[in-house]
Amino acid sequence: MRGPRYRWWRPLLALAVAMVVMLVAVVVTIVPLGLFGDVDVENLDAFVLDPLGMLSNNLLLASLIPATLIGLWVGFRRSPWRVFSVEGRMRWGWLGWCLLVVTPLWLVYLAVTWFVFEQGVLDRPEHWVALLVITLLTTPLQAAGEEVAFRGGLVQGVGAWFRSPMLGLIVTMVLSTALFAAAHGSADPWIIIELGSFAVAGCWLAWRTGGLEAAIALHVVNNLLIMGSGLLLGGLEESFVDGASAGSPVSAGMNVVATATVTAAMLWLARRRGIAPAGWRTPALG
Repeated sequence: MRGPRYRWWRPLLALAVAMVVMLVAVVVTIVPLGLFGDVDVENLDAFVLDPLGMLSNNLLLASLIPATLIGLWVGFRRSPWRVFSVEGRMRWGWLGWCLLVVTPLWLVYLAVTWFVFEQGVLDRPEHWVALLVITLLTTPLQAAGEEVAFRGGLVQGVGAWFRSPMLGLIVTMVLSTALFAAAHGSADPWIIIELGSFAVAGCWLAWRTGGLEAAIALHVVNNLLIMGSGLLLGGLEESFVDGASAGSPVSAGMNVVATATVTAAMLWLARRRGIAPAGWRTPALG
């Protein structure tokens, strides 16, 4: 985003426009439920167990995609599609390869956590079929929306303030990690470490591969598997991170190791397929 028309105020304008779009999205997706529906928008457990509540939540987070695109276009007067990759588009083939790498590794990680923490099978939610359909159809958009906003628009927009690409990466990585953890509402240090490992991995993957595909794949697979197992095996309300969520040193450590392993596997594949250049500090330029 640091092109010929760059000015110091453009990231602020892009952020302001994106926030306005998100405000409209809140009015469209959440406010009607609180005013006219039977969904308790203040009770997260009840909210996510209601099909309309889950649908509204996922669509609201998915709206981060148009909000980011519109914000970047108005703020920087450049093609907003470059937020997806250095090629100015989503590289669907590369996204597919990332999904193939992440899915089996993340299944193993979640299976190990299942046995380590002796999790049991609970009762399914009342509307589990409808919730499962909504999860499969909209959770990928929800996860992609968070990556486009936190690892795309935020990193590229704020990073434009810095002439040094590496300095821009370091500053935006810290900022993206802090905001991503804060957005989930938990102050538990172990939960913050888990969320932070996701954010750091996403920023580094975007830097080295020149796009959001790897980060999106990790986020989508994680959310689909966790929410899918929560629906089929019970305990969906515990799948969401909120202010009451608490972790442990063991869970945080396992998450960091799993995230690092998956990140290393995707970067190895990116090198093999010519997506990532040589040198661990070298960004992909397209």
